[in-house]
Amino acid sequence: MTPALRQLEMTVLGLGFLGLAWSKDKLRGYATPNTVSKFDIEGQIAYLLDTFGSLRRFMPPGFDLRGRDVLELSPGASRGNGVLFLAMGARSYHAIDVFNLAGDEDSIFYDLLLDRFAEGTATDRERARAVASASGAREFGYAVGRDFDIPRLAGGRTFDLIVSCAAFEHYDSVPAAVAGLTQVARPGCEAIHIIDLQTHSRWIREHDPNNIYRYPEAIYRLFRFPGQPNRLRPADYIAIFEAEAWSDVRFAPSRTIEPALRDISLAGLAAPFAGQDDMIVLDGALTARRQGRGSG
Repeated sequence: MTPALRQLEMTVLGLGFLGLAWSKDKLRGYATPNTVSKFDIEGQIAYLLDTFGSLRRFMPPGFDLRGRDVLELSPGASRGNGVLFLAMGARSYHAIDVFNLAGDEDSIFYDLLLDRFAEGTATDRERARAVASASGAREFGYAVGRDFDIPRLAGGRTFDLIVSCAAFEHYDSVPAAVAGLTQVARPGCEAIHIIDLQTHSRWIREHDPNNIYRYPEAIYRLFRFPGQPNRLRPADYIAIFEAEAWSDVRFAPSRTIEPALRDISLAGLAAPFAGQDDMIVLDGALTARRQGRGSG
């Protein structure tokens, strides 16, 4: 197959997947934040341990979680990351989301998760179990609002660390989200946001990871639904955080398109994506620090 025919094939197939995603949202709403079934306990534990490891990998050297207040944006179906933060000595964890996917999570799952997590002191681990199992504990908060008003959902709390995983690419207004989290960030607050930039449909992303960037904005928005990937790129996220006076703003790529797929993945992209230097980046972490002196 010639490169031109391959591009045409991927463009047509991609439109089909966009239509399928739009239809699923209209029929079922948003219910599957990751590829692991909620009934696959072992898979969920492995996913959370991997996610938590990724967040820790991007923390500043020497950053100590002990005594910190942590906010997680859009945790999806589990607050497991919060249990692990508490097990590492964090003072509190609060999560906010648009959809109530983790509100009925069984605390037995947290026990199973901690059984697989070998770090943290015995005292901190036991405190994590106790706090996570206590109904309505302020140290293990969860708030949901369709308006995603971060200051309101924070309930008067402020934070030393704000994290998310595969969330920012789904926000319809990233500037509004960053403005909101800035309001609840203490001086010296660290931000760590893992962002998935590639096509999300599970078959086509393996064959054409840049597929969502093949369409002009007008066509892409015909299939708009809440949480549709917003197609922002690393430079966009950096500029938005810098506009809110965050410092040391960086985007560290985690994975890039494999060499065998690069030529086809970079050809035939719509403006303004065609020719951008970062179009081989599949995902990575944005890190930033709120100006001012933190708690050490």
